[in-house]
Amino acid sequence: MVRGEPNEMIERALALLERGMFDDAIRVLEEFVKERPESLEGWYNLGYAYSEIEKLQDALHAYDEALAIDNEIFEIWFNKAGVLYRLKDFVGARDCYKEALDINEEDAEAWNNLGNTYSRLGEGKEAIEAYTRAVFIRPDYAEAFYNKANAHFIEQEDERAIAYAELALELNPELVSRVAQWIQVARDRLVAKHDDEEYRKSKPDSALDE
Repeated sequence: MVRGEPNEMIERALALLERGMFDDAIRVLEEFVKERPESLEGWYNLGYAYSEIEKLQDALHAYDEALAIDNEIFEIWFNKAGVLYRLKDFVGARDCYKEALDINEEDAEAWNNLGNTYSRLGEGKEAIEAYTRAVFIRPDYAEAFYNKANAHFIEQEDERAIAYAELALELNPELVSRVAQWIQVARDRLVAKHDDEEYRKSKPDSALDE
């Protein structure tokens, strides 16, 4: 939610939003933007309200109206990215998170979410870079450490996957069920890799080529 200059209708809508009365807030805000279509605050909060009741296309429209008024506000790009992600438009979400980060490159959550879009697009290395930025900014960000660990696992970088998973668990033990889904696979792959390397060292080259 965004508060701007005092306005009776906006204040009423914000009070409704704070109480979780989204349909009522939407009615107030729709009336408000009809009267004041130039109101950034009106469109932004309308987008937020729509997104809370899963009217995602309406939320996108409202955020686009807000961006047409001012496209230099981090929160609008960030929230629009979140809506696009929920719509499974991962390219659009990625681009909006990049726009948000161009405005504020120190937001750890935006970097983490950008990493999620890269992961969804199968761009593992880029995802790892984004998660790395997130945990650099916020060293206690357990979710980002877990996501980074998982991305390393997908890339079969098992030592790093295990190390970051263990760090994520130190920060938030409740992640254990998610880590358990793949960490044993990573450990087994490491053992198999080590055994294969030891076997190759113990055999002459000619034996391996047969």
